[in-house]
Amino acid sequence: MNTYLYAPKDDPYHRARWRQPYPPKQWQDLLQLIRHAQKRRIDFVYGFHPGKGLCFSDDKPVEILLAKARRFYDAGVRTFAVLFDDIPSRLEHEIDHKNYAESLARAQGSWLQKIHERQPGTWQTVEWWICPSYYTPDPLLARVYGDFEPHFLDTLAEYLPANVACFWTGPLVVSRKITLAHVRKVAKQLKHRLILWDNYPVNDLSMSDELHIGPLLGRDSRLPQALYGYLNNPLLQEELSFIPLATCFDYAANPGNYRPEASWSKIVVKRFGIKTLPHWQRIRSFCEASQRAKKNQRSTRLSPADRVRLKAAHDYIREHQRQKWSREIEPWRDLMEKMLS
Repeated sequence: MNTYLYAPKDDPYHRARWRQPYPPKQWQDLLQLIRHAQKRRIDFVYGFHPGKGLCFSDDKPVEILLAKARRFYDAGVRTFAVLFDDIPSRLEHEIDHKNYAESLARAQGSWLQKIHERQPGTWQTVEWWICPSYYTPDPLLARVYGDFEPHFLDTLAEYLPANVACFWTGPLVVSRKITLAHVRKVAKQLKHRLILWDNYPVNDLSMSDELHIGPLLGRDSRLPQALYGYLNNPLLQEELSFIPLATCFDYAANPGNYRPEASWSKIVVKRFGIKTLPHWQRIRSFCEASQRAKKNQRSTRLSPADRVRLKAAHDYIREHQRQKWSREIEPWRDLMEKMLS
């Protein structure tokens, strides 16, 4: 893995107060993270989230963004992402309706063009990415943020600078399966480099009671034929996240030879020891069964043998309760206790 995108929506200076510079303490923390990445030859990408309430016709926000980007540029950052995800699907300002012919896609593409035109001439090696508001055909997006204009991707492609890469999450916000045919179709529409921003193993928002610790599944081994990049959104639980993320890393490193179960067993053994593998298999199966029960609105029943294995896994978690991963898994340990009682 060679890329880290910094874009946490709970960082106020990334989203809610994106126009403001980072205060000294927060900036020093970010600098430490940037230097940490640079030492390991990882491309640190800073993400701006300026979309909420943005007037695309106003030139001032572009100047603010570039001034803020300069500070990162001086620290060695050479890749930036402009993220318009999860905002209203239509323009919010009357002047934008007029200037961009009622098109949010045109406004977003043109805004990146403004950035390109006004960035310092010395920034020859700087790369820009975009996450458009329409980043999947999943109907969920329109239900939450409103109906999108027809031909969004075609319009975006027309106005977006040629060298800007574009994010996409697949056929769904959280895609169970992503095929080569799907990403080729999207890449053909966009006519720009495509980055798959894979929402696995992420468990935020409505998924916060789920724990996705199984291996990455359902990703076509031929995706690199049509993709420029591949990123994964991690779990909220930092330590537990490394289990599924390791399988994502194995897939990205060599999709053709990726074996989900072998990859998953390898990381569990590496981090926790071979004797713990049966416990982690039971923890994983419990989490997956809980997720299915939630989806189907049915309770999970245990056989006598399952009860014995679940009790052993539960005791294993309790024995390591001082470790960070055990504290992170505590809500699911509590669910186990309820099932065992």
